[in-house]
Amino acid sequence: MKILVAHNRYRQAGGEDTVVAEEVRMLQERGHSVEQYTVTNDKITDGWQQALAAARSFYSRPAFYEVSTLLSSFQPDILHVHNFFPTISPAIFFAASKYRVPVVQTLHNYRLLCANATLFRDGHPCEDCIVKHSFLPGVINACYRNSRAGSAVVGASSSLHAALGTWSTRIDRYIALTQFAALKLGSSRIPAEKIRIKPNFVPDRGYGMGRGGFALYVGRFTAEKGLETIIAADRLGHLSLPVHIAGEGPLLTEIERACDRAGSRIVYLGYLSRSQVIEQMKQAAVLLVPSRWYEGFPMVMAEALSFGLPIIASRIGGLPEMVQDGHSGLLFEAGDPAALIQALRTFVQDTNRIETMRQTSREIFELRYSEEKNYEILMNIYGELLGERSHRSMTVNSS
Repeated sequence: MKILVAHNRYRQAGGEDTVVAEEVRMLQERGHSVEQYTVTNDKITDGWQQALAAARSFYSRPAFYEVSTLLSSFQPDILHVHNFFPTISPAIFFAASKYRVPVVQTLHNYRLLCANATLFRDGHPCEDCIVKHSFLPGVINACYRNSRAGSAVVGASSSLHAALGTWSTRIDRYIALTQFAALKLGSSRIPAEKIRIKPNFVPDRGYGMGRGGFALYVGRFTAEKGLETIIAADRLGHLSLPVHIAGEGPLLTEIERACDRAGSRIVYLGYLSRSQVIEQMKQAAVLLVPSRWYEGFPMVMAEALSFGLPIIASRIGGLPEMVQDGHSGLLFEAGDPAALIQALRTFVQDTNRIETMRQTSREIFELRYSEEKNYEILMNIYGELLGERSHRSMTVNSS
């Protein structure tokens, strides 16, 4: 099979970029011919470049011609788009229509429904633009980069393409990462019948030991990630385990201040390399995921499951789909530090169940998040789409 993979990289490399690279590798190693169309946002630095990028986010003629050239020369069976914002733009879908190449769009976030792509504002989930069927709340609240002008451009672009039928007619299949995301995305603009669920995957690096005697948090230090819940829990009472925190971000000062408090059980590890993170995960007793927003798909959770590492996570968004409460970990109410303390206490006290949780975590990884399972799901999506395209072609030719 020949697949053209398109991805607009962000200025700061993130998990999404890793997911794309791993998926391309997976396809190539299994004999598929894969070409990549990749652009970056590195040149969007000054005001003029930002204005130009905003204008092109509606429809980029350069991207249309570049993609058209690739479609004409490579002649792929499938165009698989990951991120088109802002440089590639929806022009890529018009190019695919011109060359009659079926399109798969992976939805890594909520960009088509929300200017900041997270459905999160002022410390809590926000669905104003969905409920009101308008992008104006995003403009009023300057949801995109704290800019009303930028929010207006992003919101207007998505709404315009919804009115033009771009999302409903020029994309043949959408991939959502969780059932929760599929339901949320399918409730507005995106045809629910076109959405298929395929989570991300992580490499199998073997079973961990889990004998380190500490809880672990790995990720960005931002409000939506719920780090302040861990800090508040540490202030409220004696945490049942020391909590190792690895990463960086805007809340670093708060983390350092919490570590300095007398009696604190928070241990700041700094920013760790990938190999160092893996070692921490193999030794940790439990992973903490205290998120306060509708996470897309936390790769750290899939990695934890691969090591047989139980997870204590917020009961929000798609996280309960990844944690079987009481079996592979525990769930608590998002933003509630007392509930986090209780969940950690319950986990530590029930020593007889910990090893069973570890085994269940590993089983969930093998069943849902392994590379082999991911490839099977992706091939089913591609095959379904190509089968429909072949059937339509046969019907047209016979008539």
